[in-house]
Amino acid sequence: MPPQIRILDDPETLAEAAAARCEEILRRAVATAGTAHLALAGGRTPRALYRRLARRGGIDWRRVHVWFGDERAVPFDDPRSNYRMARETLLEHVPVPPAQVHPMRARPPCLRDDAEAYAATLCALAPLSALGVPCLDLVLLGLGADGHVASLFPGTRALAERDDPVAAVDEPGIEPPRLTLTLPVLDHARHLLLLVAGEEKAAVVRRALAEAPRGEPLPVQRLAPRGTLEWFLDAAAAAGVPREGA
Repeated sequence: MPPQIRILDDPETLAEAAAARCEEILRRAVATAGTAHLALAGGRTPRALYRRLARRGGIDWRRVHVWFGDERAVPFDDPRSNYRMARETLLEHVPVPPAQVHPMRARPPCLRDDAEAYAATLCALAPLSALGVPCLDLVLLGLGADGHVASLFPGTRALAERDDPVAAVDEPGIEPPRLTLTLPVLDHARHLLLLVAGEEKAAVVRRALAEAPRGEPLPVQRLAPRGTLEWFLDAAAAAGVPREGA
């Protein structure tokens, strides 16, 4: 299924449209299966989304499990922590049971043990495909200037991982080290939402959406979703994207 691309005027309009779409997906998942599984992203654009999502009243948060797409190896109270950002902007403001919030614990001396522990919890609680891959209802993603999604950076072992749901990212030059969901989990999600705003992302968006990738594919171009992939772009990030009829 080709990706769906939505271009909004500005970051605020993007966040509002994405919040409405998240609400729709989560409501449908709860109505269908009784529970919904949501994976959150870090970054500036998701932050704005979370504030708006917290104000929407149509989600039964008591039936939602909250996961994380990636996390830095920092304490949960560190300003760089994705969990801290999500807690302050969303989780403290909705009635999701604490036992259904699953932060990624990432400690530099034991990253691989932490990856295995998170994968075990994910596989125990989320629906699994016939191949044993967790199937989340909704995964939110940002996009780095180098084309990375979650913490799947170019040239890392995690990007090539095909067996484990969660991988450590501790190559030289990546500081702090991280944990990340891997491509099989992203590809098995029922819905992927990519949130990208700002003129500094225009070049990577243009390259990512090119029909014929040049050279080594970007991490985002390695996504092969079995469900839907929706791009939410503001006008600045979409500056190089051809418009229909142009």
